[in-house]
Amino acid sequence: MPVIAMLHLLVAIFFMNHAYRTGRPQYWYFVLLSLPLVGSIAYVCFELLPEVGQTRRGREVKRGITDILSPDRDFHRLHDDAKSRDTVDTKQALAQECERKGMWEEAERLYEAAAQGIYAEDTSLLVGLARSQLNGGGAHRAMATLDRLRAAHPDLDDQDAHLIYARCLEDQGRIADAESEYSNLSGYYVGLEARTRYAQFLQRNGNPAKARDLFDSVVRASTARAIVLTEADRIWLKVARDNL
Repeated sequence: MPVIAMLHLLVAIFFMNHAYRTGRPQYWYFVLLSLPLVGSIAYVCFELLPEVGQTRRGREVKRGITDILSPDRDFHRLHDDAKSRDTVDTKQALAQECERKGMWEEAERLYEAAAQGIYAEDTSLLVGLARSQLNGGGAHRAMATLDRLRAAHPDLDDQDAHLIYARCLEDQGRIADAESEYSNLSGYYVGLEARTRYAQFLQRNGNPAKARDLFDSVVRASTARAIVLTEADRIWLKVARDNL
């Protein structure tokens, strides 16, 4: 039997075993054995890909492929949606997509437009607004937005707002205050961003040894049992690894 045909048969047997263990319909045994190559492709397309597509990782892979093939598809869809349905939800969704694409000025404009009337004190809108302002180079505007958020919700404990605040302090040259905030934040922040940003801060401000320890702790945290890494976590994990 030719080597290629043997490989096709082995792949088909592997999928037959998978079909048996996962309770797939028995007709797959016939399809896989009688048509090893075509049957294996069909099994992947009709049984495995739809299942993977329902997982978080599967959705991320799908989105990554979509970004390559049509990088502006979501933006145009959300833009049209916001134009036809002028609501807070459509503005916020488009603002988040603008953030993802680094369109900070447009994101700021959309968040500002959404945070009006009964939504003027909405936490998620004000945090998004402050983040867009900071990333767009407006640390002072971001700080004013955080003051507005604090006045509306004096007991609020929001980790994203806290991280924006620490970054604003650093941007304004208040290094000692920023270090205190980064240190406090890294102790409770869920995810890898705060510790990685703190390590970068230390690296920029003359403490490479402590920065390296933090980068190393980020890498070790990523391998902890049962940890679920988000797309953002993987980005910050790469930053930590690159710095090691």
